[in-house]
Amino acid sequence: MQRELLSVLLGHTRMALVGNVAIGIATVGVVVGAGIYRGVLAWASCLLSLVVLRAWHARRTAPVVATFEEPALRKLEWQLTVLVGSSGLTWGALPWLVYTGEDPFVDFFSVAMLVGMTSGAVASTMALPRALNTYVSAAFVPFIVKAMLIGGSVHTAGALTIMFSMVVLMGFGRTGHDAMRRTVLLSRQNARLMEELRIERDAVRAAMQAKDLFLAGVTHDLRQPVHALGLHLHFLRSLRQDEVSPATLEEVCAPMDAATKSMSTQLSRLLELSRLEAGEAKVSRRPIAVSELFEASESQFQPLAREKGLRLRFRRSGAFVDSDPKMLQSIVDNLVSNALRYTDIGTILVGLRRRGALVELQVLDTGPGIPANLVPHLFIAYRRFDDRKDRAEEGQGLGLALVRKQSDLLGHAVAVQSEVGRGSVFSVTVPFARADPRAAAS
Repeated sequence: MQRELLSVLLGHTRMALVGNVAIGIATVGVVVGAGIYRGVLAWASCLLSLVVLRAWHARRTAPVVATFEEPALRKLEWQLTVLVGSSGLTWGALPWLVYTGEDPFVDFFSVAMLVGMTSGAVASTMALPRALNTYVSAAFVPFIVKAMLIGGSVHTAGALTIMFSMVVLMGFGRTGHDAMRRTVLLSRQNARLMEELRIERDAVRAAMQAKDLFLAGVTHDLRQPVHALGLHLHFLRSLRQDEVSPATLEEVCAPMDAATKSMSTQLSRLLELSRLEAGEAKVSRRPIAVSELFEASESQFQPLAREKGLRLRFRRSGAFVDSDPKMLQSIVDNLVSNALRYTDIGTILVGLRRRGALVELQVLDTGPGIPANLVPHLFIAYRRFDDRKDRAEEGQGLGLALVRKQSDLLGHAVAVQSEVGRGSVFSVTVPFARADPRAAAS
């Protein structure tokens, strides 16, 4: 706020100085034309010097004021107050040169120039009330003193009128400053809201584009197993009765089972993600035995690990955690499935570490690792970063998206550590639970 207000004041400097020069020339012409010469040249020189100094200062400062911190801004406020106040004092010195109470025209002109310049200064300096008040005081007080010294009812009334004008202009400047602050504040809020809306718009566009790509991909991937099922069914129908045997049926039904399982997995993940995004998933927390989570996951994925020639190890533990059983099982299963999909050689280790009142469930693999620039995008739905076509089962970018959605809903923190060429560690941090639900049931 302070930077922007000072930028506004500096931005008004050029027009203010142009006004000083134009009215200064007119003033010198009128005063000299009235036969007054004493001190006029010195006054004009002082005014011109201040114009040049303020122009130089504004030109040097305005381009860099946006980078100023608080100490530099305070110093700039002081500099502007001195420069603006000096300009006001220069115009305030004019009545001491030409206001004598003897020539009504010159007296009226000097007062008119003084009031006009000061009123104009309010608009250009209200961004900094300290500078404005200094200018008004420096411009009006000398005239008030001079008029009171001359004396007489007319000059005294003039002094009182100028004093009243000084108070009014200061009050107007304060009101204008408050309005300017509110305008700047609203402008900044609007700019921030526009930026937030732009980010949200881009996020929605990216999500829609990713979802469109996903739907195109999943349509293609679902069409393949459906087509395979059709071919195998056609083959079965073409067999003669004497050609049907258990071995033949097993040979045909095995790929049909794989195709059905692939479709079922993809559709289940898609439906579960839709439920989470729609806010329909409900959380039911209770103490869960980590050993039960690991046993269920091992029985599901150990055959696939053996088929790929991988070692899948689960470190047994008697710990209990506080979470939703189905969701936490889904999180662990998706992390293990992801590790199996992208690991070709080595070991996958599933274990846990105690972190005070928390338990960190970890899935470590010896896969290819993940580049650092891709890590922030891993949990975005419908995004897939490995497009190699030699995999028996490609993901659709839903597994890790489900992990993120379910973890957020449960309040569990998910983390990734990875090094290209050495593998990855996916972890989810869950509150520790001391209660044994089986003991409580007995």
